[in-house]
Amino acid sequence: MIVYPAILFPPDTAGLSGCLVPDLAVNASGASPDEALRDAAAIVNAFLATLADRGEPFPEATPAEDVDLDGGTLVMLGTPLPTLAA
Repeated sequence: MIVYPAILFPPDTAGLSGCLVPDLAVNASGASPDEALRDAAAIVNAFLATLADRGEPFPEATPAEDVDLDGGTLVMLGTPLPTLAA
């Protein structure tokens, strides 16, 4: 499993929650915080699978204490490690 810090933002005026994974430039939203996290996890999984298929290294995770929360809540987003291409 690989784990990246993510920032979960409360619902905005439109009622959408946001989730940002800064190390991967992933930004997702959803009708609830859980949905935003699920969407972010799906995007992260697809991105890492693409890197694995290309034989490219995964970006290093920033230490949690170094993440600028900018008003959000820190969550650690874990995802299964894709199989690396041979």
